[in-house]
Amino acid sequence: MSVFACLELSRYLYVRQALDQTAYEACREGIVRGASAEKIYERANELLGAYGVSDTEIVVQPTSLDDDTLSVTVTLHCDFTRNSWLVPNYVHAGQLEATITLDHENAAFVVPEDSTNTDDLTNNDEPLDT
Repeated sequence: MSVFACLELSRYLYVRQALDQTAYEACREGIVRGASAEKIYERANELLGAYGVSDTEIVVQPTSLDDDTLSVTVTLHCDFTRNSWLVPNYVHAGQLEATITLDHENAAFVVPEDSTNTDDLTNNDEPLDT
């Protein structure tokens, strides 16, 4: 019984980590310029399939991405009992959720290499790419 409980706990930790990693990777897919919600869903489904996690609901906010988007949030909901390997559930986790929000890498934060106005650069607390 202890061996099965250890297996169940290991699977729980694996699914939990898979959800966290998938939410992060899918969100990264959506914060680059030219990204779309469809690309986020595609990446999330690809990773969840690779991890062997099924019956997961994917929620992307905002549903439409453009250059005015400030941040992207990806939330994954998963019922652990549908992803457990054992019939008697030792871990009664129920619903698992992973959420991540990342700032969009839109044109507002990109500074041209030949920029001469350093006052704007030093007073900006946002990350800058050149």
